[in-house]
Amino acid sequence: MRNLPVMFVSSRLRIALSFSLLFAAFVLIFRPFFPLAQGTVGHDYSLAFPSLLDGYFWFRNNGLDPPWFTPAFCAGEPFFADPQSAYYSLPQLLSFVVSPLTAVYWVLLISAAMMFWGGYFLMRRVFNSSPAVGMLVGGLLMFNGFLPHRMLAGHLGYHGFALVPWIALLLLIPVRRPAANLAVATGAGVLLAYWVHSGFGTLILAGGLSILLVALVRALNGGSLVGFLVRGMLAGFVGIGLSAAKLWASFSFLANFQRTDYLLPGAASIHDAFIMIFGALFLPSQWAYELGSARLVNVQWGLAPHEWAFNFGVVVLPLALALVVDLARHGTWRTSVSPRRLLLWLLLFLGLIWPVAFNVYHPAWNAFLKTVPILSSASSAVRWVIVYIPFIAVGVGLLLERARWGKAGVFVTALCLLATVLQTAFEPREFYLSQGYDARPILIADSQLRSGKFTPKVETLGTSAVIRNGSSRIQLHGNDTFLGGVSQVYCYNPIFGYQLEKYSAEGLRQGSVFEEHDGFLNLKNPACYVFPRENNCRPGDRFRADQLAQAKDFAEYRPYAFQISPGQRAANLVTQLSLALVALAALGWISRNFLRRGSV
Repeated sequence: MRNLPVMFVSSRLRIALSFSLLFAAFVLIFRPFFPLAQGTVGHDYSLAFPSLLDGYFWFRNNGLDPPWFTPAFCAGEPFFADPQSAYYSLPQLLSFVVSPLTAVYWVLLISAAMMFWGGYFLMRRVFNSSPAVGMLVGGLLMFNGFLPHRMLAGHLGYHGFALVPWIALLLLIPVRRPAANLAVATGAGVLLAYWVHSGFGTLILAGGLSILLVALVRALNGGSLVGFLVRGMLAGFVGIGLSAAKLWASFSFLANFQRTDYLLPGAASIHDAFIMIFGALFLPSQWAYELGSARLVNVQWGLAPHEWAFNFGVVVLPLALALVVDLARHGTWRTSVSPRRLLLWLLLFLGLIWPVAFNVYHPAWNAFLKTVPILSSASSAVRWVIVYIPFIAVGVGLLLERARWGKAGVFVTALCLLATVLQTAFEPREFYLSQGYDARPILIADSQLRSGKFTPKVETLGTSAVIRNGSSRIQLHGNDTFLGGVSQVYCYNPIFGYQLEKYSAEGLRQGSVFEEHDGFLNLKNPACYVFPRENNCRPGDRFRADQLAQAKDFAEYRPYAFQISPGQRAANLVTQLSLALVALAALGWISRNFLRRGSV
């Protein structure tokens, strides 16, 4: 008995050391991309970096009040109502204290650590696995190719995928007291709300399905699916309440910019869909890109290598096969068949087959998908492959746990993780090394802003601008022109279409935003994009000449007067009340636990 504390500490130290080694390897592999040797980063940071710095502009003037609109891009556009915006998120919070480049790199590292520990605690607390299996699952999730390669390309909103194992943990962890059950459900709801506020919106359904698959695996191993569903509904209510304001605003904005006219590509056959998904899950993304792209039909927009990055590494395949053979030989997986288990297996099968079905193209099937809300706006179904990532990691861990290999299991775990790290380290990344967005203007402007040499405001409309860095002049294009006080007319925002086909520059002129012509100013009133009826205008209308005061406030990053819909007013109230209730519940839980510990 005296040796138990020593053994416990030793085990914890081994886990901490293993994580430290894995984390160090992760840093060594991905640090050179932030930035690349030529000072550039992923192409989609041309959207993310200006947005983060724009959010910082607003924060300096207004604190954490929601930035409903921004004058920086598109001659004025919605900010809070844009489902891609992430003002209430970790990247934006970090950008208040460090540069956007440092902020996104830290987000990548934090997300990697969360994937590891989320997977580890999910296995240990929910599936009662050994520490070695917990480390294996955590390591596989940490080094899965999806999150880091999306971050290399600039898809900042996908960092919310790191919350999947944590949400699953909170919804599945066994608790006895009703208060504890409510607490974990509330915690899961807070994380769901973060998905909405951080720009993970396009993949929330896929993320939810990935959690459901883990829950089904737990139910097949003796867990309660009903308990998961009840706790999940509570979490859903909390999440919707905390994000009601943004959800209503986003749907109000999107109602004026439907994306159902984009083609939805897919494989020509189920066989090709399986090959595509297999490549995405087990091959380096550039190889998966070559394998999968050749099998896609009905393509309108090509999918670059980062769109195929979901890979675990080929070492997972022989490991899973060896474990299945071992289980079949010893018969440890045989259980009695019951209606409940049949239902669970059916649900699991349907969940697993859905991403395959979604990635198959047939004219009739495609026409049906284009009638389904939310799915109808998709321009790619490949992203739903994320559904398999937690399932495969957890499944491999459970197979190893059931094999009961003892010390050999520790060796297999170490070998699997080592092979995964090595494959990640030597994976071909020519595509990622050729990314061309120059981050230097953003970093210069950020430095000047923090030193008081730069005052954010928009003065003109145009397509290019110039900023000074000492005696040198830097030419700006794209969304970066706002750094020079110029709102980019032909901006980059996928909400308006990948080629701005849903955006209108009618009536706009290069020049001062306060220039008057035809009774209107040279600046869009973005309230018209979200609440056109309440503000007596149409989406895309400019400020009227008699709204000069509002336009000046808007151009200088100050709130301006506009009307919101009754639905938005109610949604705002729901979010405010939800925040208050969650805060009170958190304070009550902390106080109760503090008092309980103090009384011992």
